[in-house]
Amino acid sequence: MHLSEDYASLELARFAEQQMLRDLERQRVIAERLAEVAGAGEGVTDAARPRRGIRALLPRRLRPLQPPRPALS
Repeated sequence: MHLSEDYASLELARFAEQQMLRDLERQRVIAERLAEVAGAGEGVTDAARPRRGIRALLPRRLRPLQPPRPALS
């Protein structure tokens, strides 16, 4: 029995397992991106929402300032 043959077959199996894990991860990323693109029209994901500047977040008109209420003693 040659130990080098067993070692080579073990390395090939280990390489195949790593390749399979990489392929599965790649497929997961692709499916996730496709779901984001499909949901982009519905506004489902954060990536689909349009960016808004700081001015869009501020109220259109500012209310007049109210004087502070007197403290209760």
